[in-house]
Amino acid sequence: MTPFQHWMALALAGAVGTLARAGVTAVAVRLMGTTFPWGTLLVNIAGAFAFGVIVGLSRSRLPTPHGLDTILLVGLLGGFTTFSSYAFQAVDLWESGRPALAGAYVVGSNLLGFAAMWAGMRLVS
Repeated sequence: MTPFQHWMALALAGAVGTLARAGVTAVAVRLMGTTFPWGTLLVNIAGAFAFGVIVGLSRSRLPTPHGLDTILLVGLLGGFTTFSSYAFQAVDLWESGRPALAGAYVVGSNLLGFAAMWAGMRLVS
């Protein structure tokens, strides 16, 4: 695959992931209503699971085409959810023997994420 083809595959995978997220969210709203963000929860959990499967396969001895994991992880799942990347990075820190750093990442991401969201909303209101 040429670099141009790789970038186009990455962009297409991102578009597919985005459309899949919109579809899952629409179905969740239709089936479960809007009293809880069920669509986002389902997307985040499914994305984290898919990310784990892809990483597990790419780390195994099974041959995979060069760059496919990037297309799937960054493109497809990046368009579908960013939670999967966050969850993977936290697990990776934990499994690499840095549980304190993993904990700091989880707590910091959540607290700072909530604070940044609140600040951004207040800035424009």
